[in-house]
Amino acid sequence: MKKLFTLLFLSPLAAISNAAETGDTKMINFEDHIKPILREHCTSCHSESDKESDLALDSYGATLAGGSSGEVVVEGNSSSSRLFALVSHAERPFMPPDQDAIPKEQISLLKTWIEQGMPENSGSKIKRSNAIANAMLGTVSQGKPDGPPPMPEHLLSQPVRETARSAAIAAMAASPWAPLIAVGGQEQVVLYHAENGELLGVIPFPEGEPHALTFTRDGQQLLIAGGRHSQSGCAVLVDIKTGVRITKVGDELDIVLAADISPDKSRIALAGPQRIIRIYDSVSGELLLSLKKHTDWIFAVRYSPDGVLLASGDRSNGLVVWEADTGLIYCDLAGHKGEVRSVDFRADSNVLASGSLDGTIKLWDMIESKEIKSWAAHSGGVTAVSFAHDGILGSAGRDAIVKLWNGNGEIQKEFKGLTEAALEIALTGDAQHLAGGDWHGKIQLWHTADPEKARLIAANPPSLAHRIARSELELQTLLQQLTSANQAAEMASGKAAQSLESLTKFEQSVSTTESDLATATATETELSNQILQQVSEIQRLEELLVAARAKYQDLQTAHAESQMSKTNLQNQLAQLQSTLKQQQLDHQSLLQSAKETADRAALAKEEFAEVETALIKLRQEQAELDQRLAQVQSDAELAAAKVEALRNSLATVSDQEQKQSSEQVVLQERLASLQVQLAALQNEVRAVAEAQAVNSQARAEQQKAKAALAEQVTAAEQAAFEAAELLELYRQSYQNPE
Repeated sequence: MKKLFTLLFLSPLAAISNAAETGDTKMINFEDHIKPILREHCTSCHSESDKESDLALDSYGATLAGGSSGEVVVEGNSSSSRLFALVSHAERPFMPPDQDAIPKEQISLLKTWIEQGMPENSGSKIKRSNAIANAMLGTVSQGKPDGPPPMPEHLLSQPVRETARSAAIAAMAASPWAPLIAVGGQEQVVLYHAENGELLGVIPFPEGEPHALTFTRDGQQLLIAGGRHSQSGCAVLVDIKTGVRITKVGDELDIVLAADISPDKSRIALAGPQRIIRIYDSVSGELLLSLKKHTDWIFAVRYSPDGVLLASGDRSNGLVVWEADTGLIYCDLAGHKGEVRSVDFRADSNVLASGSLDGTIKLWDMIESKEIKSWAAHSGGVTAVSFAHDGILGSAGRDAIVKLWNGNGEIQKEFKGLTEAALEIALTGDAQHLAGGDWHGKIQLWHTADPEKARLIAANPPSLAHRIARSELELQTLLQQLTSANQAAEMASGKAAQSLESLTKFEQSVSTTESDLATATATETELSNQILQQVSEIQRLEELLVAARAKYQDLQTAHAESQMSKTNLQNQLAQLQSTLKQQQLDHQSLLQSAKETADRAALAKEEFAEVETALIKLRQEQAELDQRLAQVQSDAELAAAKVEALRNSLATVSDQEQKQSSEQVVLQERLASLQVQLAALQNEVRAVAEAQAVNSQARAEQQKAKAALAEQVTAAEQAAFEAAELLELYRQSYQNPE
């Protein structure tokens, strides 16, 4: 079974490998194979002596030169070669004219000759066909390519080699745009989904052990470099979706330890123990440059994202930056005290990061060619560094820890779980996923948002047979569990049938209980609402009661103060009453003789009646204030009585005409005395008002009492004034009778 799987999955590998290798392919050249065909079918019309359409096919140079319509053969591309299209009858006019097509074997030889680069003779070398490679490399994108990022679609599922344990992890890489992690194993590269750790496929590398993995900038292809120690080394470029090899470059005498492809995919740089960086044309495989500066094994090479620079680091602390196109040294960066194991450029190409076994990571300014930052990153040494698009830098070290740093060298997160020195790191372009591999062969995959959770992936996944066997075992276990579950379900079904009737009764009981509960709940809700309303009403009444009590207390205080004011007024008015009574006695005889002033007295009576009406109105207003000014009404009545007595006295004035002059003088003196007494009363009123103003607790009631007293005093003054006027009128009438 194992052999069957191996044959099934290695047969396509062999076919791909044979198609890519040219060493075992028979070379077809012009002199030995193509010239005889052309001489047989074409040179009668197309020779130097008879160049129809200005085309001669009897010599190698003339054939390559073409005719009046241009080239007739295109190196490496038979489908674009007009000569091949005409002789194969793919285009008109068919050649040879008016004849059948030349034999298929001859057409095949012509096609092979063109695809091999049109060698001239047996001493020529086959030139790699560039048409297929150019087509598969496609359009180069410096940024994120349009559409979804490429993911494996048709890769092998069967590992090339199955081992009991993995060797030390020597190569890892992450796609710049897709959630894809590549891990180098033994004669193979394994691809995993970065989000869930799913095995997506296997890419064979029969040349040996992969030591360098690099995705192209657009994520379409993967460069695999490696080989066999002290024997051979090379690099191959494969398509991510299909695993098809696009190109192969290099024929090193030792394993390749470092490799990278330029951003435009036109060049591939290889380096290793031979201390030389060799740069190849990625399509033709031609060696373009050999860069010699390093004095020890080269562990790292990396193109800048803009393709202008190429950085490399070696085992003797050397760090060199080259001009990518010319191979000239751009700068020699000194500073590391240990092996430079890894280099990477920031996305803007302005900053280079280098990791060394001296334990430091250094950042270098490519414009100024100087160090701008250095920090101790890993105890024991830094083995790998990698930039994400946003400038986040990932690193691995011999302390078995994988770390993320910001652009200032400040630690952001640490990822633990590896058991030996961490050798490689793979950081996706969006910095969302991270993988690290150690010396023991252990690989862990993390979501960078959660360093505590990790998945294990392997560089040596089990074979399909083992995976199928394991799945079958798991399936059997599940079937057993399912059988047990079915048996338990049958037993439970019997018990369920027995309990169904009880359950039905219980449900009926529950339904009745639920109905009663609903009714009780509704009643409880209604009572709760009523209680809430009653509580609210009680609270409102309590507030009113508190306010009423406060108001009642204020009224009691005001009433007590009013009683005190009332007593004072009674005393004062009693004195006034006594004085008025005395005046009544003194003027009784005088008033009885004032018959001539009766009409005037009547007029005064009417005026006093108006005063009495005003006093009555005042009494009504005072009654509305809880009779706090009742005494004022009494005082008004006394004043009215005084006026009435004065009127009666004036009525008797006519009987005493002879005594009028002398008694009038006495009356005026007494009236003046009365005015003095009234002035004293006013002073007392003002004193009372000032005393009331001092008392802040009863100032409102005192103001009312003072106003009432002032009104009464004014009324008394008015009454006295009117009496004086009456007397004056009487005097004038007496002295000037009409």
